[in-house]
Amino acid sequence: MSAEVGGQLEAVAARRALFGPDYVRLAAVVLVGIGVHAWLVAHTAVPARDSLGFARYALNLSDPHPEPGTGTPRQRIDVIRAAEQPPAYPAAIWVTEKVLRSACPLPLPDRALLATQVANAAAAVLLVVPLYLTGRMLFSRNVGFAGALLFQVLPVAARVTSDGLSEGVYLLASAAAVMLGVRAARRPTVGGFLVCGLAVGASYLARPEGLLVGMAVGLVACAAGLARLWPRDAALGRLAALGVGVALVAVPYMVVIGKLTNKSTPGAILNPWETPRIWQGQPSAGAAPAGGLAVLGAWWNPKEDEGKNRLVWAAAAVWTEVIKAVHYVVGALTLVAIGAHRRRLFAGDLGLWVPVALSGLSLVLLFFLAARVGYVSERHTVLLVMLCCLLGAAGIGPVVRGLAHVPVLGRVVVWPAAAPAVLLAVLVASALPYTFKTLHPHREGHKHAGKWLAAHAGEGDWVQDPLAWAEWYAGRTLYHPPHYPGRPKYVWVVLEKGKGSPHSRLPQWEEARQRAAGHRPVYRWPGDAPEAGPAVEVYKIPFADLAPR
Repeated sequence: MSAEVGGQLEAVAARRALFGPDYVRLAAVVLVGIGVHAWLVAHTAVPARDSLGFARYALNLSDPHPEPGTGTPRQRIDVIRAAEQPPAYPAAIWVTEKVLRSACPLPLPDRALLATQVANAAAAVLLVVPLYLTGRMLFSRNVGFAGALLFQVLPVAARVTSDGLSEGVYLLASAAAVMLGVRAARRPTVGGFLVCGLAVGASYLARPEGLLVGMAVGLVACAAGLARLWPRDAALGRLAALGVGVALVAVPYMVVIGKLTNKSTPGAILNPWETPRIWQGQPSAGAAPAGGLAVLGAWWNPKEDEGKNRLVWAAAAVWTEVIKAVHYVVGALTLVAIGAHRRRLFAGDLGLWVPVALSGLSLVLLFFLAARVGYVSERHTVLLVMLCCLLGAAGIGPVVRGLAHVPVLGRVVVWPAAAPAVLLAVLVASALPYTFKTLHPHREGHKHAGKWLAAHAGEGDWVQDPLAWAEWYAGRTLYHPPHYPGRPKYVWVVLEKGKGSPHSRLPQWEEARQRAAGHRPVYRWPGDAPEAGPAVEVYKIPFADLAPR
């Protein structure tokens, strides 16, 4: 006699993560993001100078070229090893440029630079999803919607993520890591921390400071273990999972390059024996000519700032750049939100501690950068801007409720339920006029000069272009930096005249001016510009007329 015990397995439907109201809000912000970034990409005179290096990196990944003068073939791994930048954003440009080949008939120099912008902007639009989900987890659907919307329209965030820069890809990976970190802190599992670590590693492959997200999540996990909110052995296991996730993605790249990063700025920060060139009185490329302020950053000016306390200067520089980047009001809303939700923080809401801890680490890094290197830019603040948009959106409700209790202002709020939406609309409306300004309009002449040079400069001639745009558009630096061997017949010098350039201390700037002195330009753009500019000029100088160097 035998007995059989059996059971029928029931299929359990997976829990839904998104519902109708979520899709509506996401679709609305995505449409806004597409509109803002498409406008900015279409109204770009020339992309940022950094885009030239990123585009060159991507073209070499697509078709590795030998180093100039060597003729030695290269593999893609050699390109990655030698490049100063991490590979995630150039790889995205590579894919985007391949798509654009069949979609637009632009010449390769134009198409490669367009790919830098499209890749950056597309990642910025996709950023809506993790940012919205993080806001919904921490606060509510409306907060997630407001935070994602603010980031798409704030001037600094929108313009930086529409230029030929790596911020969009970096922030997309960082936002995903923050979202997974919040989820892992609230529902702690080894698997959750492992996946968060993988996202942190992906962020590192876009920018080295992507590791900050892992540090923030790790600090929260350590605090939970020390405060016995989690068993200490469980906290240690989750920390280990986070580290393993980061290592699985980041360590292979570190092994290829043989160090933490190829970028120069982290090296200058971490090397205690090296005094950065700005503190030595030798500003690096991009420094302001006289006022100490670049267009999008604050620089220590060795002459004008001599005698000032470096730490005080660094704190003031960071404050100035951050408060501008968060559009002033969003920064105030962030402080309101932290104050309004302080009980949740002190009650041990570990999920909320993740963006708060990351914001603190970002501020510390910015201060250290300014104090150590003597430079801090609005570009450096974008991660903090993203977090402030998220936290600041949570401050809209408390501000509206507080205003309703003010005797005079309370009477103005006729429809209290709509007041948060009205305040959000006012913020968006105040940001858009600045957001929609053309990118780099004063640099457009370099594109025209480059195209003119492509038709007139001889194959063996040299081009001296301190700002590098004209050389790029002439097709001379697509796969390698300028390399001119031998003795040419002519040297073509490209100069920008008129308004003081924030790049007036580039290494070749003064030499180019000296070479052009006494010669008349053979090309000017615009052609009807006054003698004093602003204009971009090209000079054709016989090599025999140049002083030996």
